[in-house]
Amino acid sequence: MRIALVSTAQKSGCPPIGLVYLASYIQGHSQYKTDIIDANYQNIFRVDYSKYDLIGISAMTVNYTKALELANWIKFWCSIPIIIGGVHISTCPESFNPIFDSMIIGEGEKAFIELLFDLETNNLKQKYQHEITNNLTLPNWELINKRYFDRQFNTTFAEWGIEGWLLTSRGCPYKCKFCSTTQFWNKIRFYPDDYIKRTIDDLKNKGVTHIQIWDDLFTMDKERLQRLVPYFRISGIKYNCQPRINLVNNEICQILKDSNITLCIFGFESGNTRVLRYIKNDLSLSVQKSKQAIKLCRKYGLDVQGSVMFGSPTETLPEMFDTLKFMLWCLFNGVQRLWAFVATPFPATEFWQYAPKDIGWDKLSHHAKPLLLDKTVKLWQFRIVMFSAHRIEDLFKIKKLWKIIKGIRI
Repeated sequence: MRIALVSTAQKSGCPPIGLVYLASYIQGHSQYKTDIIDANYQNIFRVDYSKYDLIGISAMTVNYTKALELANWIKFWCSIPIIIGGVHISTCPESFNPIFDSMIIGEGEKAFIELLFDLETNNLKQKYQHEITNNLTLPNWELINKRYFDRQFNTTFAEWGIEGWLLTSRGCPYKCKFCSTTQFWNKIRFYPDDYIKRTIDDLKNKGVTHIQIWDDLFTMDKERLQRLVPYFRISGIKYNCQPRINLVNNEICQILKDSNITLCIFGFESGNTRVLRYIKNDLSLSVQKSKQAIKLCRKYGLDVQGSVMFGSPTETLPEMFDTLKFMLWCLFNGVQRLWAFVATPFPATEFWQYAPKDIGWDKLSHHAKPLLLDKTVKLWQFRIVMFSAHRIEDLFKIKKLWKIIKGIRI
């Protein structure tokens, strides 16, 4: 039996990490050959799906409409069981469409193996849901397009070299109003230390020189970080990670530095303390702490990038201006890059209750029209704010370009 796992995300800049782990697990626990169909490098509507016995489609909310279109297109040409999985269906199972034969909620590894058994016995259920244990399979990077590891096609080669990706945990203890992570992962699990070391060694053997740690929150367990220091340091590879501003202190920064971590990416979210505490559901946060975290990272030689969002419920125009001011402060205080997004209501988040009725799934994007604006903010005012935010984004790019030019010796 042959299985096709389809990623509907396009122009994402990285491979479908979740499908790599899933496909590797399937091949390690069954006799089935598994292919990954990646929209980054393939037209998923021009694949010959008739050669497969089972098709799994993964979709985030913004891509769910595309997943439905693909399923209808496949069913038109051939009668093959199609499974839907990924973040969207896991957080919004009521959107299940009968064009799919079944759905997988949450983590897919053990659920998919059970589904395969039921498929063999003609007893396919509509819904499967299981948590993964620590019995993990090493990700098989041969399953993804080779161009991800080719310097000719790797978009970050000039800055970081050949890039790789690493998960050391699943889940997050925090419950931000805009995030569905706790709903998807259900609880926090840490991968075994030896498993992490073997994954790093495998990536190093593929010529990787920089690894993105894809954990939702890498710095939540200090003792674990200290245990991992030797694995990261001996690899000779550079890393980046996602910490949280209230979990950054001198000790953590030293551990990150000792671990060859060179870049910290923060979700600053807002330059106004009230809005920050509101959307993060955490009264301990403040803009001052965000600034302190930036200064600490820079003190230890760690580069800093981050993101902010505009248009959250209850956010006023003056509070948006505070975030613009914060962006400018970051520009002149050592932050390498900052992105500005539109606050967006996704299923299973607290923001979802404010979403307009019957909104198209493809409209739920961080770059789309604002859907959560406070009544005191006019659309034209918001557009001016976002225009200003994107121009400040451009200033970060210009600053980086100027730094590169200054470093060129003729």
